[in-house]
Amino acid sequence: MGIYLDHAATTPVKPAVAEEMRRYLTDRELMANPFSNHAPGRRAAEARELLRLSVANHFMCLPDDVIFNSGGSEGDTHALAGAALLLDKPVHLAISAIEHEAVVETAKRLGRLGNRISIVPVSADGVVEVDYVEDLLKGDKPDLVSVMTVNNEVGTVQPIGEIAALCRQYDVLFHTDAVRAVGHGLEHLVTDPNIHLINCTAHKFGGPRGVGVLIQRGVRLPQLIRGGGQEGGARAGTENLAGFAGFVKALELAAPEEAQAIEQLRAHLEYELITRLPNCEIHAKRAERATHITSVSFKPRSGYKLQEALDEIGIAVGTGSACHDDGDVTISPVLTAMGVEEFLARGTLRLSLGWPTTKAEIDEFLERFIDLLDKSDDSLNCPI
Repeated sequence: MGIYLDHAATTPVKPAVAEEMRRYLTDRELMANPFSNHAPGRRAAEARELLRLSVANHFMCLPDDVIFNSGGSEGDTHALAGAALLLDKPVHLAISAIEHEAVVETAKRLGRLGNRISIVPVSADGVVEVDYVEDLLKGDKPDLVSVMTVNNEVGTVQPIGEIAALCRQYDVLFHTDAVRAVGHGLEHLVTDPNIHLINCTAHKFGGPRGVGVLIQRGVRLPQLIRGGGQEGGARAGTENLAGFAGFVKALELAAPEEAQAIEQLRAHLEYELITRLPNCEIHAKRAERATHITSVSFKPRSGYKLQEALDEIGIAVGTGSACHDDGDVTISPVLTAMGVEEFLARGTLRLSLGWPTTKAEIDEFLERFIDLLDKSDDSLNCPI
């Protein structure tokens, strides 16, 4: 078994989650389509609504506010495109400079359709500038502001409480992509009643892939996926009851103690890297960060070359840049928005921890990684 430090991409399903899902897949009382108008279908629908109530209690919202969906990208798309459809006019959307591709690409498409997009800058520590948001709201007021709760690359926690309060004050819709926050000890940030739209996905905290939720407080978005009246008319399609059950079980298991233990492991990892590697630089180290993500540069090394070399010895990590077939290197837009110097950005790895990560795994990674750096020549360096 190799070493897996890419939990921000996806994390393994917890055994108790898999067991709960198995019950919904095999129990004849739960196997029916919840939208079917017969006794087995009604029993499945009752189970679905109990699961919805559990999610509502977790987010401190109404059950009707909960839309089960396929995950983070769908939730982001539904929030932005759905808001534009709801308002039924050319809209002005403001998104932060460090949003996930699902928000960025949806905004670009809406822009091509005649809507206006504003980009909210971030500090050198990767934190959205609240004053800029306030000035925007006072001036050329947007119709919707979208700022993620936790950045997926550097792990910075954003001031969404302040931004949500400002949006409420100026009567503007506020959306937050909470994919890297939910299940990681940051639930207190997303129970804020000022937040209109919140989305997350199960596979970032020990749940199954392909299932998530979109919370809509005080607003009712139109369907993007057209068809039947599932999910209160918000999302058509046969409902994934076993997936919903896995989502809820994973929420139940994501205890604060787990996040605290992961944070201690991350602190150990970062201390050892800084102490043993003099050219190591941790991005956003002065900002509040989620417990499970660290973005580290190893100048003059190349991030994607390090990733490839680590993969060859059974270690899985993320990176802050990508090399294409033509030799061009794409630098992370997040690091670019933070003003990180290009050469430093090119040498970045994202190391992310999860519920199965152990200190022994971290220590083995450190020994093998440092050994790799000691034995390597200039072939792992960034091209000049």
